[in-house]
Amino acid sequence: MESKKESKKYNCADIEKRVNAYIDDQLNNREKILFEEHLDYCLPCDKKIEFELKLKEFVKFKSVEKSYPAKLDEELKKIIKNPDN
Repeated sequence: MESKKESKKYNCADIEKRVNAYIDDQLNNREKILFEEHLDYCLPCDKKIEFELKLKEFVKFKSVEKSYPAKLDEELKKIIKNPDN
């Protein structure tokens, strides 16, 4: 018989709380498994994580450039203020 903790599945609110920890590889093995199991069947959360990972990669790539377009700064501020759009 599984304990409640072992049988817990993550819902979308759990994913939202752990997005940054997942992206920064700060979840323990059990949390990572539960997180990824949720992404396997929840397309909206999967797409959100995909976006966040691509954004992190993009920002990292752009941060090594000596200069960048001013419009990039404006767009990043918009995304940070309202990540769902």
